[in-house]
Amino acid sequence: MTIHLGYAINQWKPNFDDFTRPEQHRRALKVIAACGFTGVELRAGTGRWDPLGRPTSIAATYGSTTAFLDLVRETGLRVCSYYVDPGEPVDEELSHGRSILDTGQHAAIVESLRPFAEFLAEAGAERLVVRALPGHGALTDGRLVDAADGWNAVGAMAAESGVRVSLHVDCLSAAADEKVLAQLLAGTDPDLVGLTVDTAELTVAGLDPVRVLSGHLDRVDHLHLKDTRYVDEAGERLAPHAEASMLSEGGAREIDRWFYECGTRGGLVDFPAVAALLRDWSGWAVFESEQTPNPARSAMLNGWYAQRLFDRNHI
Repeated sequence: MTIHLGYAINQWKPNFDDFTRPEQHRRALKVIAACGFTGVELRAGTGRWDPLGRPTSIAATYGSTTAFLDLVRETGLRVCSYYVDPGEPVDEELSHGRSILDTGQHAAIVESLRPFAEFLAEAGAERLVVRALPGHGALTDGRLVDAADGWNAVGAMAAESGVRVSLHVDCLSAAADEKVLAQLLAGTDPDLVGLTVDTAELTVAGLDPVRVLSGHLDRVDHLHLKDTRYVDEAGERLAPHAEASMLSEGGAREIDRWFYECGTRGGLVDFPAVAALLRDWSGWAVFESEQTPNPARSAMLNGWYAQRLFDRNHI
């Protein structure tokens, strides 16, 4: 087992314009490194308020992508992955977002993700993490076949750069269903497309991350580790605009924060069971703490827990 510890840098951006200056990036990278992590995961975004959201934006902010990668290395880190949701709007492409369920948009999705794959190759990273499916709606087997075909096409493109695509399942996604997820994975090429298990997202959706991890361990090639104290038992995640009404505004229970640091008191994720399943697994475990009021403190708490969760001889 060789587990590499990474951290998601978007945890430093709880608000739209709070993370725009290079000095803020440097500070966050230093904190991540000081907390014992060796990698950083970037998240796709758009516009001038998200200077790390796209390779072209990174180049515009730092003069070149190479200059940014040099900064990351100087802090003792490496870029380990990039998360992209093709359904999100992209100002630079005048796109309102694209759906992997629509075969007519597959070619555009492939081309929109190509710069990320090429950037990851430049960074020496191997994982392009993508949102597996858009939000809930009427899904037929045929549409799942279309989605699988689309991800196979993306996987083939990324493989040209030595990068592997990994499907991430969030609590609002139609993939947050064991049957749907199994069908989607069955339709994708295991040589091109893997699975990212996100412990808290699955828990909020009512799934057991330990069971999902165990059932698909041969496809799991990336991890997102965070905790939660809540399960969406009322099914609010299935409602329209759930990202705003449930995740941001707390839903009917007015929950202030859905996601927490790993091992938090009252957390529902069985992290020792997760670690036990990973004895012979190798890859990046990216820690997160969305909605944290204090990103640096959360990084320290996650760093402390990470080094105790995994045998230090294997990280």
